[in-house]
Amino acid sequence: MKKLFFSLMMLLASVSLHAQNIIGKVTDQSNGQPIPFASVTIIDANIATVTNENGEFILSGFTYPIKLRVSHISYLQSEINLSQRGEKLSIQLVPATLSLNTVTIDPYLGQRIVKGALEKATANSDRNYYTNAFYRQLSTLNDKPNQIFELFYDLKWNPKRVQGWSAKHSRFAEMNDGLSFSMNNQSYLTFSYSGYLLQEKGCKYITLDNLADFTINIERYIEQADQRVAVVSCKYNKAKKNQYYVNSTYYIGMDDSNIYRLENNVYNVPVALSDAKATYPPACNTVATFKNYGDGVTVLESVSTKFLLNGTAKGSGQELRLSVSSLLTVFSVDNKISDKNFVTLSKKTKDKAVIQSIAYDAKFWADNPIVKQTSLEDSFIKMMENKKAFGTMTNP
Repeated sequence: MKKLFFSLMMLLASVSLHAQNIIGKVTDQSNGQPIPFASVTIIDANIATVTNENGEFILSGFTYPIKLRVSHISYLQSEINLSQRGEKLSIQLVPATLSLNTVTIDPYLGQRIVKGALEKATANSDRNYYTNAFYRQLSTLNDKPNQIFELFYDLKWNPKRVQGWSAKHSRFAEMNDGLSFSMNNQSYLTFSYSGYLLQEKGCKYITLDNLADFTINIERYIEQADQRVAVVSCKYNKAKKNQYYVNSTYYIGMDDSNIYRLENNVYNVPVALSDAKATYPPACNTVATFKNYGDGVTVLESVSTKFLLNGTAKGSGQELRLSVSSLLTVFSVDNKISDKNFVTLSKKTKDKAVIQSIAYDAKFWADNPIVKQTSLEDSFIKMMENKKAFGTMTNP
């Protein structure tokens, strides 16, 4: 009987150690505000995620004890030892010291910092990294959630941008209110702004060849524990009407010349819409974050994209307010997939066609922790799940 009891206790202990997950939220210690796009990593386990816009995250697939590392370029890094499962984890990060660039002693310092970072990226532009990623895209129509795409895919990435992708799982749903639209190539836009060197014809953005065409200023410094990070703005000073161009803000390590964050304001971006026509050029903002895995180069961690456009419905001429938001999250680096057949990045890619080409696996998506880590559109997702609408593109 004692042996049976002991075996039962060991079994229960074993069950409790497996399939663990952490649900948490990361906030600013000084004001309690959530911190979006903070990196959350289980050290030595190759398990990672980024917080959503509400500072929330979920990690799973590990056994206790673990050491959790939480970081953000504008905050001091925090490491936490966890020995057992608890309630929802609350993590507060201390803001890093900011030094404002009030006195400009060297007017060309900002240019040299950006040049050094782009030169390092160029020198490593043939180094490919292979990652597993999750992507969510939500479209709203006249301020109401209208359509959602979700994909798991493998990515081939280097400092230029995503070089190729291989979709593995997808699901999708949309409301059927008599009006619909989709952005045909949001994935291309997201993938294009996932790197440092966007060698794409037709767009004016900063490169090693055109530094003189941009007004480059150091906005501030962030005093991290290991090095100072320069926040450098680059504004295109030769913009013409309806020209496709990008103003960027780089977060660059002063010691290692790595880019840790890249914010882009994109103007007059060319887009392909179905069932709608733009009345004037759209507005687009992207934020990409990069992570240092210790080999000297920062690797893509996340890309957030927000796209706003006013237009008219084809046929009826009804005025439309369109928005598309997306978040790409890299949750692991896996060089074992380097021999996969990756699809080359292309403007002609139609996201909806890619998603519909993959059979919907309801079991895979049920309570998937990586899906649940991003709760920005939770209410819409739960509604469509309750209607069993995923995989149908209609609201039954």
